Amino acid sequence: MLSRTSIRRLSTLPITISHEIKQALSDCTPIVALESTIITHGLPYPQNIEMALEVEQTIRNNGAIPATCAFINGQPFIGLQESQLNELAEYAKSGLVNKVSRRDIGYVMANKQYGGTTIASTMILAEKAGIKVFATGGLGGVHKEGERTFDISADLTELGRTPVSVVCAGPKSILDIGLTMEYLETQGVFVGTYDETGSCKGGLLDIPGFYCRESGTPSPYLFHSFAEAASIIYNQNIVMGLKSGNVFCIPPPKESALDSKFISEIIENANIAARNQGIKGKQLTPFLLEQVAKETKGKSVTSNISLVKNNAKAASEIAKELAKLQNPHISTFVPLVTESKPLESKPSAPTQKCDLMVIGSIALDTVSKLNPGAKMNDSNIGTVQNSIGGVGYNLSLASQFALEKYPTISSKLISQVGDDIAGRFILDQLKRQTTDSSGVRITSKGNTAQYVCTHDDKGDLIVACADMSIIEQDFSQDIIQEVNSNDPKIVIFDCNLSPATVSKVLNRKLNSYIIIEPTSHVKAKRIGSFGLQVFPNNQVQMITPTIRELESIYESFRNNGQFEDLDNWFPVLDALNIDTIFREKLDKIRNPVIQSLLAQGIFQQCLHLIPYFQNILVKLGDKGVILISICTSIDDYKSIPTTSPYRPELIITSQGRQIDDTRRMGVSIEYFPIPEENKNLEIVNVTGAGDSFLGYLAASNIINRHDTKSNWLASDIIDIEQVWNKWECIYKAQLASGLSLRSNEAVSHKISQL
Repeated sequence: MLSRTSIRRLSTLPITISHEIKQALSDCTPIVALESTIITHGLPYPQNIEMALEVEQTIRNNGAIPATCAFINGQPFIGLQESQLNELAEYAKSGLVNKVSRRDIGYVMANKQYGGTTIASTMILAEKAGIKVFATGGLGGVHKEGERTFDISADLTELGRTPVSVVCAGPKSILDIGLTMEYLETQGVFVGTYDETGSCKGGLLDIPGFYCRESGTPSPYLFHSFAEAASIIYNQNIVMGLKSGNVFCIPPPKESALDSKFISEIIENANIAARNQGIKGKQLTPFLLEQVAKETKGKSVTSNISLVKNNAKAASEIAKELAKLQNPHISTFVPLVTESKPLESKPSAPTQKCDLMVIGSIALDTVSKLNPGAKMNDSNIGTVQNSIGGVGYNLSLASQFALEKYPTISSKLISQVGDDIAGRFILDQLKRQTTDSSGVRITSKGNTAQYVCTHDDKGDLIVACADMSIIEQDFSQDIIQEVNSNDPKIVIFDCNLSPATVSKVLNRKLNSYIIIEPTSHVKAKRIGSFGLQVFPNNQVQMITPTIRELESIYESFRNNGQFEDLDNWFPVLDALNIDTIFREKLDKIRNPVIQSLLAQGIFQQCLHLIPYFQNILVKLGDKGVILISICTSIDDYKSIPTTSPYRPELIITSQGRQIDDTRRMGVSIEYFPIPEENKNLEIVNVTGAGDSFLGYLAASNIINRHDTKSNWLASDIIDIEQVWNKWECIYKAQLASGLSLRSNEAVSHKISQL
């Protein structure tokens, strides 16, 4: 734990240290420093930001906290938030980021420049913050003919005077590794290579050469465990107080390492080209690495990414062992979670890609009930209960209950909470559940969403306050990263999210079926601002509004002029052929629910909106649900047997435009009354009924049909089972809603029994 003097010293430094890193230093949590030139000068965009995030996540997965260092507007930072990583990567594309070593620090600060830190400057910042372990890719060193040109990396002299241990894959292959070892010996720097197999005790092992496991230069020392490495640091820098650094070399993974002879020939030719072109100084290393990447056809880049992650993992283990030596009274280290960093609910379990992703709100619900005789404007006796709520959470919970019997299918919630007591409570509760909390992130930019309400002794609401502003912040980059890495079959958004967030994500043309849950009639209006395209280029495949929410969506689209688009919207509507004959079909139906919907203009609203959504499923409360869909093989409905016990009460179709010899477009309307089991329910709680419906609906769709092409959210009818699956999903989703209506909890755990 840092002393009060050390903490005061940190606060006087002109360095911005993130809250997470300060807390980790205070709590003796293992920390691994990271440089940022790999973002600014190492890899092209977007590989650079993707790799930076993956390396940080590797460190977290291995029980330590990443501390990426950089200069932003001249300010040195230790511990970057994801938004800052993205900002740095964006600036790097324009070439406006300086490569900052020791000599450049003052200049970059004075001119308020952006800077990517090298090994030297990262060591300086890490040492000032009290961070002792640093992971990187390859070490700088003495260039070929360095004894003549004096082209020697400042990394080496920094290692001679700054007590930070660098975990790397050895010196970069483009260097003279023998001379580099000689120089480090002169500087008094320990260099050791990890004996992975334990077979070289007392023997010799080559120093790795970055991409290559062998360099032809023997390693001065070996270490046989990460605990041994930590003990070397402890004795060298803490017990003896020596001010030099240490180098721990980790051979690159065998599966991604490159052949040393092959690389040597490429480097030799690249050095000749550099001399002929007069390239030297700062420009030499990037030039040589670019030539290697070109000649290896990208294999060197793949190897680079792999070895950096491998080094990050090793550095995390060394940092944990060092923390134990420094703080023997602390047996377990639990990393905190901060801005845009996933919390692993089960760190030991391998990351599992999810099939269903829910993106939306999670909140702390506080419900108080007053005792009889309560007086306003005074303190009263009653009961207070806390629980996790929020539309996104309820949707995710319902889907998890539905998937309980199917361990190979998973769902995941993507949301964010504040760095406060409420956020910690939620994350702690999620860890106690089976919920995958790795997509719930902590941000310091707002308070955790909360819903606080007070009821009288009869249970009637007196007053409530909802603060959901945190979920309206733009965290689209985090969402996009999650979607890209998980590749879910279905993604559900709830409309607590801001239009800007949803729009940015949907514009990435996700390889998933997208469902929008409008959430409330007020927030449903946001859908009109999502910048949606029409069929067949529609980004959204289904919305699930109530009648009130449907009216809000319709109003927002009308006000935005989206029903005046004669070039895109109208041709789709025209192709569906929703003409007088089709309207007469509806008028002739004597079903009172259909007649009521006609009178309210519900069908008119749905048919205007259908080009944007493909499927509109309207929740009618105790009257059931109605599904309006675009179908590109509408004639196939005639051959679908209605012997299924889950069949709708009514099916109405239009005969639209012919697409090809076998297919015709059209629109279908299917009405599903409530199941017998849901009639005359003794309703206990209405909070999560709609969320239970959609959570189960989406999950059961995945359960029944893994074949994406036959998913019933698609416009084409592939086979009979696809349509029967749809009917069964909707029927049982209504049962799930009924179970939650009868439960004291927002989402009934009995959903798992359906």
